[in-house]
Amino acid sequence: MLLLKFLTNRFKSIGSRFKKQDKKSTTSSTVFLAVTELFMVVLGILLALYIDRWNSTKSFEKQFESTLRIVQQNIESDINSSDNVIAHFHARDSLRHDIMMNKFDREYYEKGISYWQQAIVYYDQFQITDDGYNLLLEMKDEVPEKYAEIFVKVKDLYKNIPTIDEFNKNFKEVIWGIHNELTYSHWFWLDAYYDKPSKEQIDFYFTPYYKALVQKVLNASNLIESMAKRHRIEAINLYNEINNLLGKKREIPKNVTYVLNDSISKNYIGKYKFIEGNMGTWFPKHLVEDSVLEIGFKDSSLYVMKNEKYAKQLYFFNRLKTRNPNYPLKKNHVFISSQGYYEFYKNGKLRIGAAGPETIWQRQ
Repeated sequence: MLLLKFLTNRFKSIGSRFKKQDKKSTTSSTVFLAVTELFMVVLGILLALYIDRWNSTKSFEKQFESTLRIVQQNIESDINSSDNVIAHFHARDSLRHDIMMNKFDREYYEKGISYWQQAIVYYDQFQITDDGYNLLLEMKDEVPEKYAEIFVKVKDLYKNIPTIDEFNKNFKEVIWGIHNELTYSHWFWLDAYYDKPSKEQIDFYFTPYYKALVQKVLNASNLIESMAKRHRIEAINLYNEINNLLGKKREIPKNVTYVLNDSISKNYIGKYKFIEGNMGTWFPKHLVEDSVLEIGFKDSSLYVMKNEKYAKQLYFFNRLKTRNPNYPLKKNHVFISSQGYYEFYKNGKLRIGAAGPETIWQRQ
């Protein structure tokens, strides 16, 4: 403002000079002076515009940086949500396995089972927080050049929101569809009223139809879990990239990572022999040779090896909340991949669930 006021005064000064001078006495020096004065004024205006634009750019960059910090906060929320979804599926898959293998006898059901153990009446949702993303979209026409690349990555992270919403809706509809169907069973309301399973209800748990419903629910849960894993891994990468770009503002939460302490990870390196289970359709069989699976270590991450190459990275599933009655996740280190989970036991066993039947492996 002071610069503009100065320039305005200079314009008035030049005008008053020309008024005072006699038109007939105009000399070459006067013309030169006028041209010089005019040039200085124009230069000053351009400088003022540049400074104003520079200030606006800096102000917008700060606004953009603040919004990226909001995105980081949203990512933390998303990862916490993925904690429950992944642990939920992990526990449900184990429960499904026990049901399919007939590991629960009549006495087990007669003692009464929890809401969770019924396996076909519980669902959860993967909630995405997109406040920061929506704010960035409002700035899409003026994205600072140095943040253009990170802006594209933020958009890529959240482009799957419609798919996640659809899978959430589908999972909910599957559960409520089963619930509504079961209400036609004559034991449904009476058993709930007396708070005791009847012979009819227990018989139902041993029917092939019940197992089919359990698998149907697992399939719906798997759709959500697959999106949660994908979003979690990409979100962690984006969180770290924002820190690299803007600087680390505070301590990174423990669950915003997919690497494990090197000394612990090295305990799992080696070859594992297949001893139990069924690899199923979705299991990465191309990584297995003579019923042996090899685990390697590189850059603070475990990998499944193939021909001495790092074929598939395993992402450490580090949870903040480890105790929840609905998610009986065992106290072992769990790693997730694009095709399932890898749970390492202290006794050298490895349990792998790959979107279907689980397998047990023994370290050699």
